[in-house]
Amino acid sequence: MNTVPGDEEQPLVEHITELRSRMMFVAVPIIVITLVVFSFSGGLLRAMWNSTVTVPMYIYSPLELITTELTFSLVVALFIGIPLMVYELFMFVGKGLYMNEKMFFIRIVPVSFFLFFAGAALAYFIVVPIVFNSAMFYSMDVAVPQNRALQTFYSIMTLVVSFGILFQFPLLILSALKMKLLKRETLRGQRKIIYGAFLAVALLLSAGPDLLSGLIVTALLVILFEASLMVSR
Repeated sequence: MNTVPGDEEQPLVEHITELRSRMMFVAVPIIVITLVVFSFSGGLLRAMWNSTVTVPMYIYSPLELITTELTFSLVVALFIGIPLMVYELFMFVGKGLYMNEKMFFIRIVPVSFFLFFAGAALAYFIVVPIVFNSAMFYSMDVAVPQNRALQTFYSIMTLVVSFGILFQFPLLILSALKMKLLKRETLRGQRKIIYGAFLAVALLLSAGPDLLSGLIVTALLVILFEASLMVSR
């Protein structure tokens, strides 16, 4: 049986103990960052709200604002702490990986982070304002919009995270091509079907009353798809 050079077999208890210590090393900074951000969360939450939503913020229970600020602080801490978590996991499993597997991980993770934050930034600065402004304009004809703080924050985070995950699409295509699960010629020949699937996914992700946000997502997916095919050469 082939083994990784330098890898030593250890009892399960030692692996669990090491994993727990590494996760504690991640959890403590996340808790500290959450508490620090929470002290400034009111101003940060207001800045985020003013840049994305055009109507006042409403709360419907005494603790809703505190819950929203705490959730906001935790999300910020997780965004900052995810790279540390990935590093600790890599150090935990790295001893059982071959050198080529380690190099693949080292190369792919920074690209994945860059794509995720690029997608999240695009959603926050462009897609979210378009979706919320169009939704507000559409609803004003029949009702007075009153955006609940916590639910609106959840909606914003859903769009931001969805676009971050969406930007992992080129890595999936390149990985499938490299593992020969897909062929480049097949993808090029099925462009019409793939573009139609992109449009369907875009309309689901950008649930606004207008088609503009859906078209933006579709165009983005097409660009990522074509860029993946170009890189695969």
